[in-house]
Amino acid sequence: MNFKISIFNIFFVIIFSLFSCDTEYHSVGTNLLIDQAFKSENYTAEVFAFQEKLESVQTDGLPLGQLGEINHPIYGKTKASITSQLIISSDNPSFGRLAQKDEIYDPNNKFAIPENERVSSVFLDIPFFNNQKDRDNDGVIDLLDIDPLNPSSDSDGDGISDFRESEVGTNPLSDDSDNDGVLDNFDDDSSDYDSENKNYEIDSIYGNPEARFRIKVHELTYYLSSLDPDNNFESSLEYFSNTNYIDQGFYSSELFNDEVELNYDELRIYYTEDDKETEDKIEDSTDVRLRYSPRIRLKLDSSFFQEKVIDAEGSSYLRNSDNFKEYFKGIIIDAEDFSEDIFLLLNLNAADIKINYEYDFYEHYGNDVDEDDEIIKKSSTFIINIGGVRVNTIENTGYESSISSPISESEAFQPQEKIVIQGGHFYSQINLFDKINLDDNDQIYQLRTKTNWLINEANLIFYVDQDAIDLNNERMLKMVPERLYLYNLNSGEPITDYYNDTSINLQATNANKIIYGGFLELDSNNKPWRYKFRITNHINNLIKNDSVNRPLALISGANISNLVIRKGINSKNEEVKYPTTGLLNPFGIKLIGSHPKNTSDDESKIKLEIFYTEY
Repeated sequence: MNFKISIFNIFFVIIFSLFSCDTEYHSVGTNLLIDQAFKSENYTAEVFAFQEKLESVQTDGLPLGQLGEINHPIYGKTKASITSQLIISSDNPSFGRLAQKDEIYDPNNKFAIPENERVSSVFLDIPFFNNQKDRDNDGVIDLLDIDPLNPSSDSDGDGISDFRESEVGTNPLSDDSDNDGVLDNFDDDSSDYDSENKNYEIDSIYGNPEARFRIKVHELTYYLSSLDPDNNFESSLEYFSNTNYIDQGFYSSELFNDEVELNYDELRIYYTEDDKETEDKIEDSTDVRLRYSPRIRLKLDSSFFQEKVIDAEGSSYLRNSDNFKEYFKGIIIDAEDFSEDIFLLLNLNAADIKINYEYDFYEHYGNDVDEDDEIIKKSSTFIINIGGVRVNTIENTGYESSISSPISESEAFQPQEKIVIQGGHFYSQINLFDKINLDDNDQIYQLRTKTNWLINEANLIFYVDQDAIDLNNERMLKMVPERLYLYNLNSGEPITDYYNDTSINLQATNANKIIYGGFLELDSNNKPWRYKFRITNHINNLIKNDSVNRPLALISGANISNLVIRKGINSKNEEVKYPTTGLLNPFGIKLIGSHPKNTSDDESKIKLEIFYTEY
């Protein structure tokens, strides 16, 4: 379509579009605007894509812990374990009522008795990430709410709104809350329903959530220093994904070793009460004492914690957390013997070890007759937090042999016909306009001479290699990244278009910056098709403002708001900048590269499309 556009009209359209983007973004409307107004001319620029591999990447201080194993026919097996220090919840703790120094018989103090603290049980709790987002505050989380923005919605269809059911204590997700055969809107008594019961939607469990596997927990014997001794302890010490403390022999006592089957329901701890009618009989109460979100719960070796922690009461080992970390250096959590693939992203910030113990307590009943007093048993809990230095060991083995050759070819600056992207292991270097001399080549020079061009839009598009995916395998399809992330390779910083995009999606954090893009797009058959980035500002800076043309990097992006820069080491033993988002899930994808050998892939090779108006 050819038509004239005056400079004034161009200016008006640009201003109008900017204001539109600031207020509300609609992808369909924008595409129509582009088709009708901006696409007077287009230009396809050269792109050069290279296959890169991370041999290791910094994994200390991640906001989550990765545990498990997942296999893929292209990028191989990814296996993760967790190594962490431990932090005591209070300095110089007293177990029981008295400090250790006061547990000595004193005729002038009847309360001064040996308390004989005895560990009854020890649990390692690691919560799953769970989604409790409820935007309309009606008591039903968005993922289960029939209308998540309407508090008057009726998710179970019983004629009572979700909000009202939450208010009166019936179940908004069941039309018969107490299962007595009488629907809630006709039931005068639903008191048997536990209104405190919560519904959880578990996030970040990949593979088969019903898989069985063995978890091992060992005592760590290697001290994880937070400061770098090679730099006179003036900077933080970095820990990398290829450090396996089990293989290096830095472990001793086995604290747990058993097959587990995960439970994704709320964890309830009930009261236990003495039956006053029968001696030495304990019965479980139906009253819930504690409620915990779904989690991994492992029963650890009680005798170890008796000796290591409880019996150390009053010692210098427990004086503060620094002393404790040198004394009890930490734990290693490993998994093996998987019935099926399962990979967990765990909330380590909320993880802890709970030491439950009993102790003797002098019970004084408040009268003058001491003979009525007695020594009774009391219970308490001491908490040790999973904190300090935490390291994820993330190993990648058995990847497709066809990846090895592109890695070595890319080292010689041979652009690739296919590229593989996978979190924490494989990424691509993207060079625009030239494969080596990025800022000194004919193409970019010619573009910089186009002083009468108004660049309206520039898109960098990556197409999925659908031949590498079993499109009928739902498990494989679920392992395709929902989003990729494009950034400046040398600095690790986002490109200008990322910063300029202030669009927000309230439904999901990883759906923000919808103009910048990088989302997985599906084809007409609802299969993975392509990823598109809008890099208009980046191209304008290169062509109009003579910015330095530096290489870009393409990685998997689990949450592109988490961009803390980490150090990575590639196959050339070079240091690279790698944002945290690339480490937050193990997923990957094979893409058509920039220089396909098969002519049938020419239409799907990486494209840099520049739409402009010549005036």
